[in-house]
Amino acid sequence: MRFLLPFLFSLNAFAASVVTETVGQVSEHVVTSREVQISMVIENILFPPKTPLKGLYEIRPVQPEFRNAVTAVLLEAVVAMEAENFNVAAISDDDLKAAISKVEKAVSGRAYWGDLEVSSDEVKKFTARKLTAKSFWKFKSNSMSSIITDQEAQAYYDKNRVKFGSTPFESFKDNIKTFLAQQQLEERIRAWFEVIKRKYKVRNFIAD
Repeated sequence: MRFLLPFLFSLNAFAASVVTETVGQVSEHVVTSREVQISMVIENILFPPKTPLKGLYEIRPVQPEFRNAVTAVLLEAVVAMEAENFNVAAISDDDLKAAISKVEKAVSGRAYWGDLEVSSDEVKKFTARKLTAKSFWKFKSNSMSSIITDQEAQAYYDKNRVKFGSTPFESFKDNIKTFLAQQQLEERIRAWFEVIKRKYKVRNFIAD
């Protein structure tokens, strides 16, 4: 059942309030739709897509893609908590300051950002969390990566001969190794996510 906990944030004395709702929870931290909106703006400023946006990444709870955004923020929050718990993936003050400066410059004068009424403390908090999560994610991915042997690649080739036809194994060996390594990494990452989601009692209130 969808759990809603509205909060009202006054835009100004003459404007209607912005309503935000609880969309998830990580341990004792309650994640709101407003937080998701803020985090996604910061995400697309610091880690822009291949095709850069002309403005801010504006996303609202009524949009279909908001569901994926909630999942992304919940995972980011739990990964950052795990990093802090193990005291790894610390970010430098200089890196944090540079990231905050980049965000503040990009959002300056933007109506969407103004409507969210984001404080300086929130910018610092969410930016630090994002950088910490990204750093720890990279650390964990590297630690979970494995080297595929020629024997493993050969076994996959033999098992899937129909796909490769008459082309010899050597022609596909490197591609098979890359594919199997990525497949193993994804499986390990998914298993790790499930463990830390249970550990920190992650709840997504808008999931199907």
